[in-house]
Amino acid sequence: MLVAFARLVALDLTLSWRSLAGPLQDKPSHVRWALGVGLALALHLVAWPVGLYLGARESGFDTVVVRAGVMFVLPWAVASPMSALTRVLAQRGDLDLLLASPVSPRATFTARLLALGLEGVSPAAMLLAPLANVCALQGRPHWLALYPALLAAGLIGASFGAGLALALAFALGPRRARVVSQLMAAAIGGSAALAAQAAAFLPEGVRDRVFSFLQAAPNALALLTLPERAALGEPAALAQWAFAALVAFALAGLMLSGAFARAALLAAGAPAAAGSDRTTRFTADLGAALRRKERRLLWRDPWLLSQMGLQALYTLPIAFILWRNGGVTAQPGVAFAPTLVVIAGQLSASLAWIALCGEEAPDFVATAPATRRQVERAKIAAVALPVALLMAAPLAALAWASLYAATVAGLCAAGAGASGALLMLWRQAPARRGLVLRRHSQSKLVALVEHWLSLCWAGATGMAALGHVAAIAPLGLAALTLWLARPARVSA
Repeated sequence: MLVAFARLVALDLTLSWRSLAGPLQDKPSHVRWALGVGLALALHLVAWPVGLYLGARESGFDTVVVRAGVMFVLPWAVASPMSALTRVLAQRGDLDLLLASPVSPRATFTARLLALGLEGVSPAAMLLAPLANVCALQGRPHWLALYPALLAAGLIGASFGAGLALALAFALGPRRARVVSQLMAAAIGGSAALAAQAAAFLPEGVRDRVFSFLQAAPNALALLTLPERAALGEPAALAQWAFAALVAFALAGLMLSGAFARAALLAAGAPAAAGSDRTTRFTADLGAALRRKERRLLWRDPWLLSQMGLQALYTLPIAFILWRNGGVTAQPGVAFAPTLVVIAGQLSASLAWIALCGEEAPDFVATAPATRRQVERAKIAAVALPVALLMAAPLAALAWASLYAATVAGLCAAGAGASGALLMLWRQAPARRGLVLRRHSQSKLVALVEHWLSLCWAGATGMAALGHVAAIAPLGLAALTLWLARPARVSA
């Protein structure tokens, strides 16, 4: 049993590593090793001065840093396994083969849970492990406690994330659970950034009462700061944190393995698509058919929706900072309008890339009785509707605070969305839909142009919201950028 468990863990970690190093798979092994060693050395070189800075302020500043790190690591440790387990149930892959093998479902689930826990904290470990190493080399070995603390956080996060994913699968059904769990994972992953801003926006009296309550309840405070104290190397706290992780992991393996097998069988018997029992109406309207196709494909892939939603979610704290810090930006209209424009540009570019470059049946579409221009026009129209629906509620809320700012934001959001879609249309790079977040690896120049266009439209929005005629300047720069980015000839 232990041998099978170890092999299953090695298999899951290998699959995770191949997914992470996907762009490097076609390179020779010595090149991959050289890049890996070079990246590790670069991270340690960057971490060295950071370690010296923290060491000079060891009396309390490191506590603040570790507390902030815990706030960001723990939600991600829950969100990542939750999202990954949902994809495992939906995509099947090797799951059918493993469940049909002589290996018990408990070993299969426990191995997958351990791999998901390690995968959930791996992004944080890539940044924090070099810091722990250099701090230990500088004479502060207690920073090495980050290693077991991160591992424990991964196990606890994977246990809770798996429980949430399986609960949604049984409560909502496999199809609806895919959408809800992916969006919930995106919200949980970004909760730390939003919670920090929400706490900063609480009235001073409310914040003081919360802090007073926590200080008056030492047991609750000790429980809340347990991960923080474990990461700082307190032996008792580290032992308690590790014990809690082992208990959570053991309980999840014992109690959820049967539910995992039942959820896999339930997903296998789920219909191919929600609403597939409806009668499909065939029409002669080519544009309507293509727009319907793109919307259905997008809705059937909630992972893409959650990832793009997470990008938008991480952009919102910038608006709160601009609003709170005073000066000319201490107005909701001026603070939030540029943020909404940036989000609209990002969403439009991502959706346009999915529709234009991530076409799953290009040969089938190419044989349709339609010109390329007609197909691309319909795809761009299909992109516009989801972006408009997502922007409707924030713009309505902004209009309640400032109708003028909402009008400016709406016009500039439309311009930013059109710019991003046109850029993807003119500079197409076909690839798989799942690589939407890695599309910039195909062309760094296109990525820079996309970000530059977002900055231009955001700058124009902020200046226009303030009533400055200088907003014409960034608008002119955006138009000039698009003119330079256009292809020499667009074939029909």
